[in-house]
Amino acid sequence: MTKKFIPALLALSLLTTSCQDFLKESPDSLMVEGNFYKTEADAEAAITAAYDVLNNQWDIYYRGIYLLAELPTDNAECGQGVANSYIFALKDYTTGPVNDRIYTLYTALYKAIANANVALDKIPAISFTDETKKNRLLAEARFIRGLLYFNLVRLFGDVPLVVHQTTSLGDVNAPRAKAEDVYKQIVEDFTFGEKNLDATATAATAGRPTRTAATGLLAKVYLTLKDYPNARDKAKAALGDAQYGLFASYFDLFAPANKINKEFIFAIQNKGGTGTGNGFGMALYLPRATIALPGGGTVAGNSADVPTQEFYDSFKAGDLRRDRTFFTKYDAGAGAATFRPHWYKFFDPAAITTLGEGNLNYPVLRYSDLLLTYAEALNEIGGPTADAYQAINQVRRRAYGKSGADAAVDLAGLSQSTFRDAVLDERRWEFGFEDHRWFDLVRTGKLVSLLRAKGNTRIQDYHTLFPIPQRERDVNPNLTQNPGYPN
Repeated sequence: MTKKFIPALLALSLLTTSCQDFLKESPDSLMVEGNFYKTEADAEAAITAAYDVLNNQWDIYYRGIYLLAELPTDNAECGQGVANSYIFALKDYTTGPVNDRIYTLYTALYKAIANANVALDKIPAISFTDETKKNRLLAEARFIRGLLYFNLVRLFGDVPLVVHQTTSLGDVNAPRAKAEDVYKQIVEDFTFGEKNLDATATAATAGRPTRTAATGLLAKVYLTLKDYPNARDKAKAALGDAQYGLFASYFDLFAPANKINKEFIFAIQNKGGTGTGNGFGMALYLPRATIALPGGGTVAGNSADVPTQEFYDSFKAGDLRRDRTFFTKYDAGAGAATFRPHWYKFFDPAAITTLGEGNLNYPVLRYSDLLLTYAEALNEIGGPTADAYQAINQVRRRAYGKSGADAAVDLAGLSQSTFRDAVLDERRWEFGFEDHRWFDLVRTGKLVSLLRAKGNTRIQDYHTLFPIPQRERDVNPNLTQNPGYPN
């Protein structure tokens, strides 16, 4: 977490206190904690502060997590635009505790948690005309905190569990909590969300989680914990919410015009076309100096974040997801260009000359994710049941453009083991470039064996967790290191 400045702030606080007799000044307009957090508008602002960090796509979604959850798998590799040695180290499994990309993600996650904690500590004392609204705002803060801790605990294992505003040096030096305790807090946060978030998504509340979003993430938490009955029940409950469902076309699901749709149960909001460069950034994953522009020059892609050829080739004939996940040719109006496979899923043609203005949202939880979660949980409980086949085959039928049952597409007659492998494959094809692959491989115990089988000779058993950033350990002497990494 971002803690290195707190001792200096505390020292400054002591200094100003000792000098207060001759430096006393109380401007009425000064916005300090003592005269903030008084109104419902202040409460909304506190929640917005938590969303603001969550929506920072470069530090968290999509790229911050991409570099740890997509790049170090068989889905992705470093393209010609990568110059940072720390990124190569992530891909090669040669990284240690000193890595600026790990540090950036780790501290961004804790910064957002800190903002959520401020809201959770301050909002209860604010008087609301509607207590339902107060509880909804608290539930949003807890949802954000639960989501971020879910990422932290899966990436790093035991991590400091901070659930209140940091106000002293003692808070800064929090030790690592056991992963089981972190998961307990995550479950509590999402369970509170199930009861107090809005039941229905509306245009006015776009970007805010619903109760079903909390239920769906609980399903994924329980699946990670191998609590398959609870994973099954939560996934089934979320799938039963009629306001959500599979979008008819996988290709159109990721079109800018459909950035808000019934399949995106919770998504990170981006707004492009504003001229501020705060939209979905596309430069890092588009081809470099390859696609000609009508006015001269080429699209300013960097070819940094690119898929592996093996991933591209793994799609079966007729699977329509391949040509939405990747592209190998494009005509921007000055002639078609061809190139090695690049990510295409979040491409916005309207921002082809302003690559920081992509008008797309980034899905964290999709309806298809819950169908596959449900299928996996059912299979782990008692093998591939009819309901498990129905869940996975809904995903497959859309992938192959089928409107109903089709023997050429539907899975049938699998053992528990082969069905387990089929779900993992389906998740790979369904969620490429959505930062699921590393989590899926670790959860199923396949990360090390699969990557070794595909030629990675450096990966070790301990690589199912990333190292605690050394800069954090330098500040906090109570932080231990994960096994396998240098202390």
